[in-house]
Amino acid sequence: MEFAKRVGRDQKGIVESTLVIIPLVALFLITLELIVAVNYRNIDTSFAQSDASTRAITASPGANDEVLTLSPGRTGETLQLVVVRRRRTLPSFISRLPMISGIRRHSTETVGVAVVEREP
Repeated sequence: MEFAKRVGRDQKGIVESTLVIIPLVALFLITLELIVAVNYRNIDTSFAQSDASTRAITASPGANDEVLTLSPGRTGETLQLVVVRRRRTLPSFISRLPMISGIRRHSTETVGVAVVEREP
């Protein structure tokens, strides 16, 4: 009986600490999700720009790339732009919590643009 009383007194702050830990875990997961989203966007932007530059230099756009033709007017010279788009679905950490469900998946879309090089 003494053991049960002692255990009951030792666990005095369990409810309070639980009420603090649960929101902190949710806040941590939200912050982690934002950090991952920003880093994925930066990486995808770098890859899209690299792909656009490579395809513009070789003058061989990919199947999903967009080629825009611009005519500046007075000079009579036309420019061609290669537009490369990348889309990625982001991992979701917060939707794994049982109290938060039904959150839709987020994604990033980045664009890389480069001027097509022509031989003189």
